[in-house]
Amino acid sequence: MPSEIRVTGTDGSRVALIGVCDFDGILRGKHVRVEDISDGSRIRFSEAVLAWDCSDQVIPASFAQRPPSAFGDAELRILPGAGRAVSIGHDQPVYLAEFTGVHESLCPRGVLRKILRRAADHGHSYTAAFEFEFMLFKESAETIDKKPFDQWTPLTRGPFGYSVTRAVANKALFDEILALCENAGLPLSGLHFETGPGVIEASLRHCDALDAADRAVVFKSMIKSWAQTRGMMATFMAKVSENWPGQSGHIHISMSLDGRNAFHDGETSQNVSNMMRQFIGGQLRYMKDFCVLAAPNANSYKRLVAGYWAPTCPSWGVDNRSCAVRVIPGDPTAHRLEYRLSGADVNPYLALSCAIGSGILGIEENAVLAAPIVGDASEEEHPCFERLPQNLSEATSRFAQSPKALELFGDGFVDAFSCSRRWEWEAVQDRVTDFERQRYFEII
Repeated sequence: MPSEIRVTGTDGSRVALIGVCDFDGILRGKHVRVEDISDGSRIRFSEAVLAWDCSDQVIPASFAQRPPSAFGDAELRILPGAGRAVSIGHDQPVYLAEFTGVHESLCPRGVLRKILRRAADHGHSYTAAFEFEFMLFKESAETIDKKPFDQWTPLTRGPFGYSVTRAVANKALFDEILALCENAGLPLSGLHFETGPGVIEASLRHCDALDAADRAVVFKSMIKSWAQTRGMMATFMAKVSENWPGQSGHIHISMSLDGRNAFHDGETSQNVSNMMRQFIGGQLRYMKDFCVLAAPNANSYKRLVAGYWAPTCPSWGVDNRSCAVRVIPGDPTAHRLEYRLSGADVNPYLALSCAIGSGILGIEENAVLAAPIVGDASEEEHPCFERLPQNLSEATSRFAQSPKALELFGDGFVDAFSCSRRWEWEAVQDRVTDFERQRYFEII
């Protein structure tokens, strides 16, 4: 995208929206004058963004360990090359930014850049693509607040995956999404209805790994904004209802070395190279330790259950959607893996850091890979079956205590992110739900 986007705001000034990603993958932003944006521009932004939870509550004993009134400003580096024109009723230039200075080690985008620098030291580069499932409801923010969940109206009723009927009936809606993405530099390679009421899957086109995460962050925010202008609500929750499948955020990854696809070897079974085996071996070896980066919320673990094509253990297979890592064989231009642990609720920078970082460790450690799973990977009789963490608390504890996490992601980030996840777990655990009242009120 061009580094200069000219637009006139309602007050006659040329303005752009600057967005920076917090731990939860939420874009936080403010408007600035376009003429103040240039290569290497910096602005000030409250450091509270790195200490808030998703409801703007300051996490106690957060990274700065100071009371809310003491939070000062952090410095942001604006990324002109990540500028995009988002057209939702009007043209809105949006530029991504990242934390720099003393806050860079905590910045989710900075964490991914650190992982990719480590890869570059080995001569590796990565191509990636995210695919997100999201659910649309014919509700506004106001009606959702006023009505119980069982009265919310999804865009479509019941499951009908890959439905041509529904795609044709909703052509205007699909055309809007496709045009929005194309104009914003977020081209899609696929868009279709998934199984589940009102569920749509969008597959972003593959590109450089860092740009892929940038695109994913903007895509999620843009779809939510677009839906509200349409009188709808979009959600990327991992599991909206126990009666419906979860919503995934799968990541497709390939690796280049000396200009070739290092995952591809035409002389081996299913074209899986030795380097790909080591990479997947590392992903599986550290999947339980790093799980919280790909399943960052209490709700995430309600998706990771048997029977819904979501992984329940570190496993790999060839074109096997029940596995955590799925090898997709093909010629050198298409051969890749699909990292299936992550849900739609992920922070794309951190999920990709998890998927690539663990793979790099596998290459460095010459990880050994067991035979691929044939059949349902959730069946516990498999010899290598090891259950993934069962909840956010367990996953956070493993991450916080993992020596490899500290080495790969840095002490400061591991401490701060673990603190944020413990707070998230406690926030959910402290709440008494309608289900509990219905289950226990009279009987217990």
